[in-house]
Amino acid sequence: MTASTVPDSETWREASELAVTEPGGELDPAYAYAARLAAIDQQAAEDSLAPSTRAAYRRAWESFEGWAGENALVALPASASTVRAFVAHLRDREVPASLPTINQHLSAIWARHAELGLPSARQDGQLRLRLQGYARQDQERLVRQMSALMVRDVQRIVDTMDHDLALERRGVGDVRALRKAELVCLRDRAVILVGLATAMRRSELARIEVEDLHEDVEGMVLTPRWTKRDQAGTERHPRAVPRGASRVTCPVTALTTWLEVAGITSGPVFRPVTRWGTVGAKAFTPQVIRTIVAQRAQAAGLPGTWGAHSLRAGFATQSAKNGVARHVIMADGDWRSAAVDRYLRRGALWDGAAAKSLGL
Repeated sequence: MTASTVPDSETWREASELAVTEPGGELDPAYAYAARLAAIDQQAAEDSLAPSTRAAYRRAWESFEGWAGENALVALPASASTVRAFVAHLRDREVPASLPTINQHLSAIWARHAELGLPSARQDGQLRLRLQGYARQDQERLVRQMSALMVRDVQRIVDTMDHDLALERRGVGDVRALRKAELVCLRDRAVILVGLATAMRRSELARIEVEDLHEDVEGMVLTPRWTKRDQAGTERHPRAVPRGASRVTCPVTALTTWLEVAGITSGPVFRPVTRWGTVGAKAFTPQVIRTIVAQRAQAAGLPGTWGAHSLRAGFATQSAKNGVARHVIMADGDWRSAAVDRYLRRGALWDGAAAKSLGL
């Protein structure tokens, strides 16, 4: 086919929709070619997003479109001021929307505009400034609320877990209940130790699969297929999970023991345990990690406010206290902002404190 027979680049999609037949009953070659290109293009558009992401975007777009209609604002194309007002609306709740929730709504808005070939406010400088402000508000609130889980805290949690499990073994006559208690104990230990050793976000930790793990001489190499920074899984940055100084708090030992006892050989690593002492087939939700950390810290009698972020905060704070360089902490913990400095300052708080010399 020569270049002259190919429809104009601006009209090839429209031409594909008019794939008429010639008098002999065959498709016109030029239009058939355009139809094939259109089919390839459409398939690529459909494959650009995972089904779950597409469904989430649809719900987010419907939320924005409904809000715009209720306030007599234009949703398509949406002006920068309209989008900023919608983000402010998301924050104007009893529980303000978090930055990840806001970003998901914005991604849905940008995707809808891109799908229809409409200009968007994605590059609006004022919107970026607002997002930075919301991020700082969230980070300050998070640092203020969540306590950092230090190594001494983890040791106390593990000791408490072992003690409680020993009591369960002595007092529980139900085999299934004991099996459940043992599995939950092993799983929660692995979640806490691996989470602290890798500084992974709860959404990333919940998505780990057995295929992402590879044993190494010095420990375990974890190469997550999905991270907050790389949702398409194209970068695949490995994370080192070193063996611990003590077998009791070794993250590698905790992880391999959980997998072995739970009988997990493929698929999600962290899963729910049923009341009958069986392990589920699917991964548990990221919210479960928050519950695990909070309940285990409370059971150990640790003062403070605990959640999934306590693992990430503990990684940075303990590393800073141990003298690890800032750039190493940021790289290993996947921080790309100055937010990590709050943990570094907290980790170095007692280093060289003048009050220590007072002799009180």
